[in-house]
Amino acid sequence: MERLKNPQEFSLVYKQGKPHFGKHVVVSVLPTDKAYSRVGFAVGKKVGNAVTRNKVKRRLRAIMHNTASEIAPGFDVIIGAKRTSVTVSFTELEGDLRRALKMSGLVLAEKVQGKGR
Repeated sequence: MERLKNPQEFSLVYKQGKPHFGKHVVVSVLPTDKAYSRVGFAVGKKVGNAVTRNKVKRRLRAIMHNTASEIAPGFDVIIGAKRTSVTVSFTELEGDLRRALKMSGLVLAEKVQGKGR
């Protein structure tokens, strides 16, 4: 899974993509015609100082690294952290992000079913 870095790409996903809200994250999704998916992370200053924001971004990147094989290709995704993402445990943040990804239709069904066996 590649990264979204360009501000114009972020703007396009925010304007044309569809948001899906979790308790601690917001997942904005825009379908593309690419053979791979790209992900970007948005953690605003309201979340906390630089140390806190970087901690949240590291957690979100780690969760997406573990989930990358389950994500369908052909999407641009922005994962935005809410203020509550700072105070929750890694496990709770992971569960919330996975729920938001499932609601958005990004998680491949056959991989999720095969993982539970």
